[in-house]
Amino acid sequence: MRRLIGLACLVIGVLLILRGQTIPEDSHHRVKYFMPGLPRYPSTYCYIGGGVLVLSGLLGMLWPRRKF
Repeated sequence: MRRLIGLACLVIGVLLILRGQTIPEDSHHRVKYFMPGLPRYPSTYCYIGGGVLVLSGLLGMLWPRRKF
């Protein structure tokens, strides 16, 4: 079960990183984040969240299981 959750975290993390790369290419992005008070770089949030999920997914898949 833990390996399945780790794999899901890994896949979602990679998708978030890929989404972070495509956000700046969006023309709607330039208009939407021009207004003050909105986060300037939402792609940064995708990179950070994706990195955390990839790391937790790898740890979940590769960490040895305890035998009770």
